[in-house]
Amino acid sequence: MRRVLIKLHLWLALAIGVYLVVISVSGSAIVFRPEISRWAIPRAVPNADGARVQGDALALALAEAYPEQTVVRFTEGRFPRQPVSVLLERDGEEEGRLYDPYALEDMGSNYPPIVAAVEWLVALHDDLLTYPLGRKLNGIGGAVMLVIVVSGMILWWPGRRRWKQSLYVPMSSQRKIWHLHSAVGFWLCLLLLNWCITSIYFAFPGPVEDFRDWIDTDMTDFDRPGEGVMNFLVDTHFGRFGGVWGRTTWVILGLAPTVLFVTGFWVWWRQRRRHRAASQANARL
Repeated sequence: MRRVLIKLHLWLALAIGVYLVVISVSGSAIVFRPEISRWAIPRAVPNADGARVQGDALALALAEAYPEQTVVRFTEGRFPRQPVSVLLERDGEEEGRLYDPYALEDMGSNYPPIVAAVEWLVALHDDLLTYPLGRKLNGIGGAVMLVIVVSGMILWWPGRRRWKQSLYVPMSSQRKIWHLHSAVGFWLCLLLLNWCITSIYFAFPGPVEDFRDWIDTDMTDFDRPGEGVMNFLVDTHFGRFGGVWGRTTWVILGLAPTVLFVTGFWVWWRQRRRHRAASQANARL
């Protein structure tokens, strides 16, 4: 059975290794998505002293500020310091800008390149750039990863005499990469399981919701069964706690699948090279 699990763990990991790296790296890259958006897109004008230009006077000011483009529409903010959102068009291409109605100055794009890049990574991570098909494929990928994680947890056990050695990377060992693979898999197994389970849930929420409806038939009840547990799992998936330090930790931990794939691939490749060299040596004999 152990040999079967080794083969299952190995070949499933090799089959979806690139996918795991893409999901891992993109997930870490978008942890600070809200902060990046707030930093890159101005939320308030620098100075709200003086009169705020509004209505027809604002429309005239916008036409003068963007003479080479057509002002399709503009939206005035509800709050005094909120900039005006402007949609411009030229040669069939649209562009969104932010405008200061006090200083009558352009404040930059309302969708700057860094925000566009982060949103592209979000679409890649959540839906593989092909919603809704990509969301379903992510669910299948989560299920495959669940098999890899569970089989890895079973294979991790080295026996009662050596289990402590699998908790860290001994510097004197000649198998540091293998120990790194084993230690990372052990310490982060619960987090990896959560990522797998929530990925499946995001793609296929129907069975979970049907089960909760079956338990609680009162559709007017706002306290649904397991709501707290699901919220905790989802918040853990995205690292929505701990402030900046918590998110920074999640950026690092999010790279765990990449580390596991790279170290596992390295161990497998070295073993394969040894077997090939041994076979060639036997053939010459």
